[in-house]
Amino acid sequence: MPDSASNFPHLPLRLAKQGIAASPRVVRQTSARTTANRGDAGGHARKLSSSVDSITTNWQEEQKQRKKEGKPDLPDAVSFILQVDPDAFDADSLKSFGIEVVADLEEGYIIGASADTELSELRRKIEKFINSERGGGKVPEIWELLEGTQRPEFILSDSLRAEWDRIIDEQEYIVDVGISCIDIQDQYSRCPKRKESETDEKFQERVEKWLDKHNLTLREWDDLYLNRLDQFESFISDEIYNGELLQSVEGNTVGVSRLPDSFSCRIRISGKGLKDLVLGFPYIFDVCEYEDIALPPVDPEAAGNNPDGFELRPPEPDAPRVCIIDSGIEERHRLLRGVIDEPNSRSWVPGELDQKADYVPNGGHGTRVAGAVIYPREVPRTGQLQPICWLQNARVLDRGNHLPRNIFPPEVLEEIVGFYFGRTRTRLFNHSITSITPCRTQFMTAWAAAIDKLTWNVGGDLLFIVAAGNLNARGDYPTRPAIAAHLGAGRNYPDYLLYPSVRIASPGQSFQALTVGSIAHATYDAPPLRSLADVDCPSAFSCTGLGIWNTIKPEVVEYGGDYVIDLSSSPPTFTTPGPVCPELIRSIRDGGPVVSRNTVGTSFAAPKVMHMAAALSAVYPEASALLYRALIVQSARLPAWAEESDEKRYHAIRTMGYGIPDLDRALGNSLSRITLTTPSSESIRARQAKVYQVQIPDFLLREGEGYDIRIEITLSYVAEPRRTRRNRRKYLSTWLDWTCSKRGEDPDAFLAKVLKEYDQASPDAEAGESGFPWTLGKKRARRRDDGTVPSQGIDGIVKEISRSAGTIQKDWAIVKSYNLREGFCIAVVGHEGWNKDPEATAPYCLVVSFEAVNSEIPIYKAFAQIQQPLQIQQVSVTVS
Repeated sequence: MPDSASNFPHLPLRLAKQGIAASPRVVRQTSARTTANRGDAGGHARKLSSSVDSITTNWQEEQKQRKKEGKPDLPDAVSFILQVDPDAFDADSLKSFGIEVVADLEEGYIIGASADTELSELRRKIEKFINSERGGGKVPEIWELLEGTQRPEFILSDSLRAEWDRIIDEQEYIVDVGISCIDIQDQYSRCPKRKESETDEKFQERVEKWLDKHNLTLREWDDLYLNRLDQFESFISDEIYNGELLQSVEGNTVGVSRLPDSFSCRIRISGKGLKDLVLGFPYIFDVCEYEDIALPPVDPEAAGNNPDGFELRPPEPDAPRVCIIDSGIEERHRLLRGVIDEPNSRSWVPGELDQKADYVPNGGHGTRVAGAVIYPREVPRTGQLQPICWLQNARVLDRGNHLPRNIFPPEVLEEIVGFYFGRTRTRLFNHSITSITPCRTQFMTAWAAAIDKLTWNVGGDLLFIVAAGNLNARGDYPTRPAIAAHLGAGRNYPDYLLYPSVRIASPGQSFQALTVGSIAHATYDAPPLRSLADVDCPSAFSCTGLGIWNTIKPEVVEYGGDYVIDLSSSPPTFTTPGPVCPELIRSIRDGGPVVSRNTVGTSFAAPKVMHMAAALSAVYPEASALLYRALIVQSARLPAWAEESDEKRYHAIRTMGYGIPDLDRALGNSLSRITLTTPSSESIRARQAKVYQVQIPDFLLREGEGYDIRIEITLSYVAEPRRTRRNRRKYLSTWLDWTCSKRGEDPDAFLAKVLKEYDQASPDAEAGESGFPWTLGKKRARRRDDGTVPSQGIDGIVKEISRSAGTIQKDWAIVKSYNLREGFCIAVVGHEGWNKDPEATAPYCLVVSFEAVNSEIPIYKAFAQIQQPLQIQQVSVTVS
């Protein structure tokens, strides 16, 4: 155990108070357009009625035409698009109109479907609106109804939408499809809740009456999924389209990934069938083309070496296990032999289920990744090493380093986690495989959502560490120009790293995955050859943020190398000489050295962070993986150059997240640093606040002292995802954020303020806070058209990034010690997401650190001695 962990361990964070914000009367803002509709009831009603007539008539005519043409049957439901008042209309209220929400989109657009093909309930509500009767009050908030034929604009990926008019009827296409299917969990969350002072008999009577009305059983809702899947399979497999749902690698189960609101799958279908599917199948909300993966190139001519004077010992029997999801591992490699959990090695590659080795030419890929977990810096030349973990080999890439087309990533991840977590309780999964294109910023992809769901399924006690993705030096993709293309267009390094085409690759946008980018470990300068990046700067190839819904991605970076450019050639050439490459072990199935420096990429940065996760698991084996994720992020720091200006700080966070993690800081502390954590994974409900208090030593509070203290706070949580919603608060079942008290504010007053202010923030922006110069803050500013950034009401130094967007939320500030207060308080606050059940909870971990800056002031002992157990008090505040 490192000295930092044994001599200066993390201390428990004390829960001081907690409370519930009473439910207020919700008052939604009404837009001018809604007000105008309400004032022109007759005109607005006629417009909607005309649209309803057109939609239903066209649908009926289309069904007749389909029968004439012999097209396969579709579900008996009419599909259309609504535009509603985004500030006032709750999409879930469409159920009262007899309309199922297939997808809740941006700017108030909703894809709806109704088995009531006459839309009779919608017609009745329009009539009630005209007559000023009860039940028609929401109609003015429905601005417009559009034909379902406009669905391609809303459900296709960017690249597929660009090709839509050129889809060839006879050509075969492989696409991933998302299909809405409401789960019983969502329905039961709306079941009546007990009223205050209500008797058991009265409450049970109301529940039974509600269940009779809604006719819910688990079997019936499972039947809904199976029925919808059968309808979908029957449609695509019709002899006209000759398509199929691609099966799992074992060939005996359907290749489907399920979430609470939907299921996703990969299909093969003709162009003609694809067009009919997108335009006609009413419950589809997402269609994207199959994407190959992007992995770094290797220089086969590079030299290497063979360290012969070094011995690798087996890990401890109870050491953590790390699953490497990759191209396989050369398990008998002398620098890995004895570290592999060979009885549990497995291949998911079709036709090669018994072949688990790394067959990728020129030294392999999975072998290099596995080696970087064991040797995160370099391979020792002498002595002995006992690794901190066992490695497990889950092969999914073929011999060409590609993901086979009939492997649907969400499904294979579910199989892998089910196998390893179920058999050996493996909690750490390295995923250095990414798509070749930027992640989408509308829907969470099925691949990324699968990671979120799998993490939720075990209460957050699972950690995927994922590569951010790479730019090619040369070789463009339609939505991912290569480095050469950027330079040729006048977009120089590092400016091009902020372009949308350089955004992180799927599944790196996953809310629960810890996504890792790359930085350069050396500056190469031998004119005319020059590395694009200097030491501790983002690698020229490393994909960047922000991620989906403006989350900070990647969260951290590690040393993954860089490209060297020859400035004397035209066009410029790119190479990867040894000094800019990380040292990695390599497969020797085809000969060659055991160790080499001949490739770069985020693929090899990710396992270096996994080494830290494994070390944390070894030192804190009983802790939740949520804590491992929090401590890694808490330990991260941006390099010194990033602190030179606000602009550099913004660029650094976009490209490097929270910075470079440090193993010693993650595991423990020092004389001048102390870290406090929640003792285990806590949980919180929506509308609940939990206040943690840290006692500050008296000598730091004296006005005359003025020590510089760095405060760091990280919140890590998990919530249940659903894919049919296009923003963070509707994607998650419950979402959390944190805030801290101001100077002189006692815990009682702080908790009361937090609960009272619970509902005062707008739905689309967190309220700002003042008191400390936080780097990020809670509220994000949007850049104006003229390029300026507003600062009014924005609490962070970096105005365009909010700490609160994701499920890992870190912020930091440097303050004078006398500006702290005796009882420093941090509140974790739960907010309602898509799950309306007031008892629904979200697990979380909170980490708080204090460090004396540029000083050896021994604060650790002083903090440790003053922390006292605090009595928890429950408070309830009614928000008026």
